[in-house]
Amino acid sequence: MRIHGFQDLDPFKVLASSIRHFIDDDMATYAAALAYHILFALFPFIMFLIALSGFFELTEMFEWLRQQAKSFLPPLAMDQVNRVINELQLPQKGLLSFGAITALWLASQGIRAIMAAMNVAYDTPESRPAWKLYPLSILYTTGIALLLLLAASLLIVGPQAMQWLAQLAGLEQLFVTLWAWLRLPAALLVLSLVIAFAYYAAPNVAHRFRMITPGSILAVVIWVAASLGFSYYVQNFGNYSVMYGSIGAVIVLLLYLYLSAAAFLFGAEVNAVIEREAGARRRLKSELSRAS
Repeated sequence: MRIHGFQDLDPFKVLASSIRHFIDDDMATYAAALAYHILFALFPFIMFLIALSGFFELTEMFEWLRQQAKSFLPPLAMDQVNRVINELQLPQKGLLSFGAITALWLASQGIRAIMAAMNVAYDTPESRPAWKLYPLSILYTTGIALLLLLAASLLIVGPQAMQWLAQLAGLEQLFVTLWAWLRLPAALLVLSLVIAFAYYAAPNVAHRFRMITPGSILAVVIWVAASLGFSYYVQNFGNYSVMYGSIGAVIVLLLYLYLSAAAFLFGAEVNAVIEREAGARRRLKSELSRAS
């Protein structure tokens, strides 16, 4: 069994090497740091996302955010997200308001944490100067927000248009059934695109952009499995309110972000291993061809 398009690499050897690099690079610690940064960047990012949705008059964006979060977040963490979304559903003063700019700046800190962790995965130092790194992190934050808004528009407006066509063709019930099945895959596709963009833009390396990579696929699969497993554990066995009291929801969200960060960083390690191995094979092939 081989990975098509990556110099016929053995996926089992790639997986074993990725696990070894994940441990050697101390990615569990980076996942914890990343979860901490994302915890503080998450709600500012949601604030900026809502400011953007208000600017583009995407009033249904709030409910879309709620539904997407509800698909995976544990109930305690979802309560915290619901509270923030409800508070932010107030009229916005504009895209360039002080609050929106502050939210964008705070959210970009999470992107810079991702950049640092990705550089470790790719074994490359951070050589980008601060005057370039900070604007890049803000640009990437805005890009991810716009990508999510575009996805929300397609998921909100697209089904309405398709339902109208289904009504004309007398296939309304079929559409409802299909959309019930396709809603989650559509959300996962959006997640895959965001991860692919992060894997391409975050590390300080020059490589080609790929919409689908083994690392992004594996990261999504691990993340979904971890989300479902963690949600089941929290609902049936975990009682964080007893142990942590009023901050139980925050603790659950932090643990969930840690699992998500670990899945994301492991996918990055997979891609880094593949690129290193493929690059080494290309260099060896080039040297052999020159020698002959």
